[in-house]
Amino acid sequence: MKKFLLAALFLAANISTGQANATTLNSTLNVDNTFSLYLSTSNNTLGTLVGSGNDWPTTYSFSSALTAGVTNFLHIVATNQGGPGGLLGAFTLSDGNFKFANGTQTLLTGDAGLTQNLTGVGAPGNATVNEGGNGVGPWGGRGGYGSLSPQWVWNYYSNNGDDFNTVYFSASILSTHAVPEPGSIALMGLGLLALLGWRKRKQSSAF
Repeated sequence: MKKFLLAALFLAANISTGQANATTLNSTLNVDNTFSLYLSTSNNTLGTLVGSGNDWPTTYSFSSALTAGVTNFLHIVATNQGGPGGLLGAFTLSDGNFKFANGTQTLLTGDAGLTQNLTGVGAPGNATVNEGGNGVGPWGGRGGYGSLSPQWVWNYYSNNGDDFNTVYFSASILSTHAVPEPGSIALMGLGLLALLGWRKRKQSSAF
């Protein structure tokens, strides 16, 4: 009886801890020229603003908690204010509860899991246009990426590489397992209590 109760308490504690320790999305990026970074649970809405920047030589870093048990979406609204435009970025997940569309916990600009369009979030996305690795001109090497090797990417209206435009980048972040709803956890607790009561009655009737 005591062992069963301890096992039930251990299970409930693990469920509670799993919900409390949210997966973190770590974002590192440079954008020529300005950007806003969002995290959403819908591909059709921008969601919550995570951070923004307007100085392309600066490497920006942000950390944000994902919503457990559902697909999350990373959205970047980036605007080029003249001359070549570019996005350089690396995105990592803190644990295996989620994965990017490439099947790993790391997504780099230039990877297939990042799409772009010129219309807005929720519109059909296309593969990004690769402009070269970190260090390519005119941007030179940007710090903060460690051993990761993202590519500068963008999308132009024309082929002259000199457009004033806004590009919408998106990436899906897939949950690797569903998290029990609070109602399900409550039902589990009631079931455990009922089972404990039944065992107690059974033991009492044996005497």
